[in-house]
Amino acid sequence: MSMDGFKEELKGWIVEFSQRYCADRGVEPIWREPLVGLADAESPMFPELKVIAHPSHKVPQDYLPGAKTVVSYFLPFRPAIPDNNAGGRLPTKEWAEAYKLTNSMAKDLSRHIAERIIEKGHRAVAPEDFTQIIDRTYSCWSQRHVARIAGLGNFGINCMLITDSGCGGRFFSVVTDMPCEHDAPDLRERCLYKIDGSCGRCARACIVGAVSGEGFDRDACEDQCNSNI
Repeated sequence: MSMDGFKEELKGWIVEFSQRYCADRGVEPIWREPLVGLADAESPMFPELKVIAHPSHKVPQDYLPGAKTVVSYFLPFRPAIPDNNAGGRLPTKEWAEAYKLTNSMAKDLSRHIAERIIEKGHRAVAPEDFTQIIDRTYSCWSQRHVARIAGLGNFGINCMLITDSGCGGRFFSVVTDMPCEHDAPDLRERCLYKIDGSCGRCARACIVGAVSGEGFDRDACEDQCNSNI
């Protein structure tokens, strides 16, 4: 199957599953059209994450020996959810509920994607330990870095991945030994501040000063997030 054909099939699985998931719970779907990228599991960018992210960061083969492809997908929220969350020290109820619903659904959705790939005669697994925190603020499997390798976007000064559908949403992934064409990593600059020093809205909006042109203060951000729990 061609890369484009497989990606469209993946999008179909995601949309169908998310709509059924919401219907079963009597809630409205809160996501726009998903984005899907296919990363080369043997890309040297994966072991580089042990330097860029954390020495304990995993590579695809840790989840599936012989891995060939990492499916990365992004569920962008409908604009009203991040828009309504602007301002204030605490997240809005809508944002908190969207975050919780998406994380809960994605566990089952990623397993579903893996099962559909297995039905095609390949091996597949959905990493489920990405929520494991190392040294307070690091993940053993950074979904955003994986998405960058899969061509879905590039980082802004706020350390969020800027995609064609923005950065308000959630990233998830599935590792498989299915061979296919792969997307090239997205290395072009998307952050206006990085490009020419303009914008900087994220830095001005951060109430604890964790975001600036000089870098990202992970600890200050983590402290604020923990205070919201």
